[in-house]
Amino acid sequence: MKVSERDIKKRADVFVKEKLKEYSISRTFIAENLGEIFYVNGKRIKPSYKFKKGDEYDIDYEKVNSLINDQTKQESLLSQEKDLNIVYEDENCIVINKESGVVVHPGSGNTHNTLANYVKGYLMEKGEFDKKVKRGGVVHRLDKGVSGLILFAKNAKAQEYFQNQFEKHLVQKIYYAQVEYGQNCDSELLARIPKSKVDLKDEIDRLKKNNFVCDEGWIKVEGYIKRSESNRMKMKFTKYFRNGAKYSLTYIKPISKDEMIIKIETGRMHQIRAVLEYLEVNIKGDTLYKTKAGKGGIPEKIYLSSILLSVKNLDGSILNVSLV
Repeated sequence: MKVSERDIKKRADVFVKEKLKEYSISRTFIAENLGEIFYVNGKRIKPSYKFKKGDEYDIDYEKVNSLINDQTKQESLLSQEKDLNIVYEDENCIVINKESGVVVHPGSGNTHNTLANYVKGYLMEKGEFDKKVKRGGVVHRLDKGVSGLILFAKNAKAQEYFQNQFEKHLVQKIYYAQVEYGQNCDSELLARIPKSKVDLKDEIDRLKKNNFVCDEGWIKVEGYIKRSESNRMKMKFTKYFRNGAKYSLTYIKPISKDEMIIKIETGRMHQIRAVLEYLEVNIKGDTLYKTKAGKGGIPEKIYLSSILLSVKNLDGSILNVSLV
């Protein structure tokens, strides 16, 4: 087929993604397989190729389907049955209240008893599992020891849609933690501890009314997070950029002498735990971050919970899910 006037100067990978929109495949998939599925003037081209007037293209849809099926087999996920604490569900997603001690998705040497296994089992039983989703519909993750709200997509289109919001930091995420303060804890944080306990629901409602903008009652912690040099299982927060570090933005508000709520604007690995370690605060039960060297090992349960998620749904409405 001949390239239309409106597509002249458009990149090949962008063009192919638009043409294969119904497949909900990523640009990475296209970049890796472009030479097998797409031709311009009968030749293979690079993803960065920009169309010229008079170009003709051809998409091998049979090959596209074959590659997707191969990918699905490679990412095959064991279906397992277990009762899920489902807080919200519609045709596009499920929000689950995850238990502490449950891993979100399979990893090296661990192929079963994860939340992704159970979600697949649940959807298979209902006849609603989409084979095109990756890792059982995982959109984001929570650490093994962390409990609370986590969102799974029920179809490939929804998975890409929600993941895009998480990647662009458009999702509101609030956590609740029970904590212990170290001897050299950050002085500003200690000064913010209220004399009497703040009502958690009132505080969350206030935050919602303020469109999730943190007021002066919150402490802003901005910096960078990278892998710890002393223990590769841990992450480390630093105020200044270092090679390999990623930007991190966190807001913290104590609500009692041993409780706090946390709002994360970025979603870095172990972000809350690393930031609190920097401030010399430890989440109760978190043996890994209890010491600088992390000699306590990986805990099954820590007293940190995801209590609120706010995300835009596919119909444009705002989905607010809260445990408070």
